[in-house]
Amino acid sequence: MNRSELQKLLLDTFGVLDDKQLMGLTIYGEARGEGHEGMIAQGSVILERVDHRNWDGNTIQEVCLMPYQFSCYLPADPNYIALKLLAQTWDEQYKLSSTLRNCYGVASGLIDGTIPRTPEIAAHHVCQYVTVAWRKQLDEKAVNENNPESLKKLNEKRWWMNMTLITVIGHHGFYA
Repeated sequence: MNRSELQKLLLDTFGVLDDKQLMGLTIYGEARGEGHEGMIAQGSVILERVDHRNWDGNTIQEVCLMPYQFSCYLPADPNYIALKLLAQTWDEQYKLSSTLRNCYGVASGLIDGTIPRTPEIAAHHVCQYVTVAWRKQLDEKAVNENNPESLKKLNEKRWWMNMTLITVIGHHGFYA
């Protein structure tokens, strides 16, 4: 699936949600297991992208649904089917899931300013993050890679190599 096909799929599937719902759903897909602090960090990244990185959008919807930016919105990701169901039956799922309500509450508070952004993320305009396990896996694979062409492709996935690690919250490292 190419970028424009994925963009259309994401808009058709999730574009019916308002900004708070969509940001809450993105937090759910990316950080529901990270606790309150991790959820705030995830939401802070979304808002930093809206405010400081216009190549992937100027609105919450544009940022959340930009292809290849949040793995939970990739059709091959295990979260995708669950997110699709949540989006299609939002009102029912919202009543049933305390986790979804928590994620929505964080999104709502960040959007209306009653919950402040994670200070380190806001101070450095952090827009990138990766799970610590994924980073470690790719870094270890690169150390053991002997084929220059394979290493080049692998290093393209290791975007964090030229960035500064700002903070680690839960299972995610945040970079500027």
